[in-house]
Amino acid sequence: MRLPKKIWLFGLPAVLLIGFAVLGVSFLKQRETIVQQQRMIEAQTESAYRALSDDLYDLNVALSKTEAASTPARLSKSFAEVRRLSSGAVRALSLLPASYGDHSGLMQFLTRTGDYAETLMDRVLNGQMLTGEQIDSLSDLRACCSDLSERYDGSVQDGAFSALPQDDGSFYGGETNEENLAQYPSLLYDGPFSESSEQAEPQGLSGERIDETEALRVAREWFPDRALHFDGRTEGTIATYDFSANDGGELCVSITEQGGTLYYFMAEPSGTNDAPPSDDESARMHGIAGAYLTAHGFGTMEPSYAQYYAGTVVLNYAAIQDGVILYADLVKVYVDRDAQTVIGLDASNYRFHHRPRELNTPTLSEQDARDRISDALSIEQVSLALIPKCNTREVLCYECKCKRDETFFIVYINAQNGAEEEIFEVVNSDEGDLVV
Repeated sequence: MRLPKKIWLFGLPAVLLIGFAVLGVSFLKQRETIVQQQRMIEAQTESAYRALSDDLYDLNVALSKTEAASTPARLSKSFAEVRRLSSGAVRALSLLPASYGDHSGLMQFLTRTGDYAETLMDRVLNGQMLTGEQIDSLSDLRACCSDLSERYDGSVQDGAFSALPQDDGSFYGGETNEENLAQYPSLLYDGPFSESSEQAEPQGLSGERIDETEALRVAREWFPDRALHFDGRTEGTIATYDFSANDGGELCVSITEQGGTLYYFMAEPSGTNDAPPSDDESARMHGIAGAYLTAHGFGTMEPSYAQYYAGTVVLNYAAIQDGVILYADLVKVYVDRDAQTVIGLDASNYRFHHRPRELNTPTLSEQDARDRISDALSIEQVSLALIPKCNTREVLCYECKCKRDETFFIVYINAQNGAEEEIFEVVNSDEGDLVV
């Protein structure tokens, strides 16, 4: 059988020319796609930047109103507006690419400002007046926010803003993040993002400090079949020795320097399934996680909510003392959905907080707490819980799990004075149960 003759054009086989043409078209399409994506990213970044500038301007105005207000009703409304605007600014800031600059200082300032406003709003609603120190802090916040607003608005009005990545110096005017953060007002208050919380010391660790050799021995007790090697030491509120292994899949392990106890470990899942599990699968996953915690000395734990990731179910557990849920003492357990084994554990909150508590006898009865729940909600379960208001203060509450139509809520009633300490909505999503 004779093969067909090759067709030649301009000294090259036609098939090559056709191939070059196809590659050229493909390249142009890819280039066009990249350009479109770049333009979309730039547009989204500029939109986020302008939203941040607008929120900073409005936040400055809202803070000014808190200085002018003289009635509890007006103050409460102004504080609520500050809280809303600070949250909006945080959302806008979070949309700016990391390559645009180090946002952590500004993010921390905005978060603290919103939380401070919420703390003062609670104070006013409880019939207390603002102290001179709190009024001064509000004035400092307004002055700082005014400066930020002028800087951001000026860059938008002058056309100086570029949606392209910037270096850290352009974002903070040449200052380091730590130096910049130090210029923000110091907020001393009893809220979840207060500086007193950040300065708190871990209370869940005891024992002597260990060295690298002892930490490796502890890590090998947890994972005797893995070839662990030392990666380094992590400084921080809780210092750890860090190890890893690559035999049989990647594994990371952290052991606390003080006390030599497991702080964190994570291995790779065997699958990629991220769909919500069935009730039967969820029960199996909880059984595996609960048994693991019991076997490793975590004591009685209360299962809470779950998230679903690629091949993994993350189950949250809180410690129990005398029938009271200790929500600060949280452990996250990662269960491989295909292998049905525990492949990860995050005990950072547990190691920071866990200790015996002095639990006061509730002044209110469970029925008193039920009576304080809105008539619009149907109560499904009531438990006693110790909830963190910050790292240095916890409040004993009745945790009331409620429902209205198809929406779930959790209402926390102070067990001593009957105040509504917190209200959360439970949102069921494809990623798991979210509390907002």
